[in-house]
Amino acid sequence: MTTFNGIYDEIVDKIATPRARLILLEILKKEAKPEQVIQACLKALESFPDDINIRKLLAETYFEQGSIELAKVELEKISQHIDELSSVFKLQAELFRKEGMAEKAINSLKLYLAHHSNDHDAAQLLSELSAPPKEEVSILPTSTLAEIYYKQGELEEAIKIYTQVVKDFPGDEKYKNRLKELKEIKENKESERSKKAILKEKTITLIGILERWLTNLEKEKVISLSSQT
Repeated sequence: MTTFNGIYDEIVDKIATPRARLILLEILKKEAKPEQVIQACLKALESFPDDINIRKLLAETYFEQGSIELAKVELEKISQHIDELSSVFKLQAELFRKEGMAEKAINSLKLYLAHHSNDHDAAQLLSELSAPPKEEVSILPTSTLAEIYYKQGELEEAIKIYTQVVKDFPGDEKYKNRLKELKEIKENKESERSKKAILKEKTITLIGILERWLTNLEKEKVISLSSQT
């Protein structure tokens, strides 16, 4: 009867992918002796020396067999390989940051810094992303702000702000007097606009009267000339 070991030996060299080789190795570990798994892993690593999963299986088997030093050697190789690949976490963090995904960027940076603790730029970026968001500074109504609006011609806004300032500082006569002045300016402007509106209306009315008078005068002139002929 053909054993799994025999089948493995027959097909192992025909397998072109490390994933398929790993599946066979895992089956072999369940079915065969650990020594055979170790030999099979070593042979597989000749074809796929950078495969972390196969090397991990070898390290686990060494450890289970009590070969601590050999397991340590394989784990060191795995760690070195992971360190070389860990730079992808920094790139991933930058990508997440640009997309506004701060939490994912933080997680990626933590993974990266676990392997590159001396990268001060990455540590600074992690600190910035982890800091609580700054609260927006609310603009409190002040007399200075009101005067700025007044100088810009925004009289209504200036009055609104001074009204709030007077509420906040009810005992300050200076603010009350300034608010009164602004309200008087507003009333005068409204009164001036009202006078101009009335004058404009009177002017339009007068022009209408003059136009009708001229029209009637022209008609009378035409009638007079007609009667003379």
